[in-house]
Amino acid sequence: MYINPYQTPSFMPQMQFSVQQPQQSIQYVNGKASAESYQMPNNSSVILMDSEKSRFYIKMTDASGVATVKSYDFKETEAEKPKEYVTKQEFEAFKNKLKGEKHESNNADAGRKQ
Repeated sequence: MYINPYQTPSFMPQMQFSVQQPQQSIQYVNGKASAESYQMPNNSSVILMDSEKSRFYIKMTDASGVATVKSYDFKETEAEKPKEYVTKQEFEAFKNKLKGEKHESNNADAGRKQ
């Protein structure tokens, strides 16, 4: 009897693996009470946007289905102001000005010592 090595024999059980991925999505609710009553499966998390306020909730359930709800307020951010830098030309002018003042100060000190 010939057995094809590339054919799986029918008597060998087929192994099937399923990995359950946590579900994540964004839903809208009306306040914290609505977020707390939002139904979801075990081992999952969801972002719930409050349609009434500038607030969102993160609801998570553990393996036994116990849920926790955390609420966060969010606000609009302002555009970052550009940082101010000194140009090389401005730096050189400032450096030369300091050298000139130091030179004048040294000359005045030398005049007093004589």
